[in-house]
Amino acid sequence: SSQAMALDVGSAAPNLSAPASDGRTLSLAQFRGQVLYVDFWASWCAPCREAIPALDTLQQRYRSRGFTVLGVNVDTDRKSAQRMIDQMVPAFPIVFDPKGLWPEAFGLRDMPSSYLIDATGVVRYVKKGFREKDVPQIEAAIKAALGERP
Repeated sequence: SSQAMALDVGSAAPNLSAPASDGRTLSLAQFRGQVLYVDFWASWCAPCREAIPALDTLQQRYRSRGFTVLGVNVDTDRKSAQRMIDQMVPAFPIVFDPKGLWPEAFGLRDMPSSYLIDATGVVRYVKKGFREKDVPQIEAAIKAALGERP
């Protein structure tokens, strides 16, 4: 089963691509050299709704140092996803994966789940679920991956 293949800290991120909300195709390889926070979300997932603004804040705080959040939407119906994007207007890029290819490649078990990938393409931190009080822990992991003291 794909569950045995769950990506863990120290794993190389798979090279996947998917269409973004602006019509471009984005691939994980394009973000090499940057620290990337891959956040899996869906419109039906309540904690995802809380995570997006928090991640947006972190993206804006660290973007100039080479940090990007990449949202991966797994709704089978893109209209539901687009409604949520239109409400929240995150500044970070979002790709659509209605067929669930990315969760399968990452061995996703929980929603939301996020993976912090360093500049060399290696997973440095895995976050399952989201609560507002998790933000300092997420931020410390980002700073560490950017080469700063947490």
